[in-house]
Amino acid sequence: MRNILIAIDVDGSPSGYISWHNHFQNKSKIRTLKPYKRNERFVVQRMEMLAVYFAISDNLKAFKKKLKRKDKKKIIVIRSDSKSTIEQLNRRSKVKDDIIKRIYNSIIKIVGKISCTLVFDYLRRTSNRAGKILELLRKETKYYNVSTKKKLTGIVVE
Repeated sequence: MRNILIAIDVDGSPSGYISWHNHFQNKSKIRTLKPYKRNERFVVQRMEMLAVYFAISDNLKAFKKKLKRKDKKKIIVIRSDSKSTIEQLNRRSKVKDDIIKRIYNSIIKIVGKISCTLVFDYLRRTSNRAGKILELLRKETKYYNVSTKKKLTGIVVE
């Protein structure tokens, strides 16, 4: 029996951006969400969990299409550079925040629609394709005001 392996890297930023990269289709997406307040508890973990949610929901149609074959073992690997998010998704640590619990429950609900083995795996930050996409975005917006499209000097716009 042959395997179908789909790997997706995810990353989230407290400044309001999340991204994912599907290695199987060589496709990426950046989403802009309302940023959380600075210094609020669990901000980074919420954005990381949202990145996982949107990676799965945005690719759900592609998953179902690719995973129709019954003679193959289907494995989807969601990779993140957030150890706490991976530990929560693998049920190794408890989800402490109510918002993260709601996102987590939504992920579990969506996963129930897919008949496959879903693996949540830790990935070093330097190897995370989605993280690199957000890093490039951060560098590009560092010198430009997104709303006015004007060049700024020494001011970081987030």
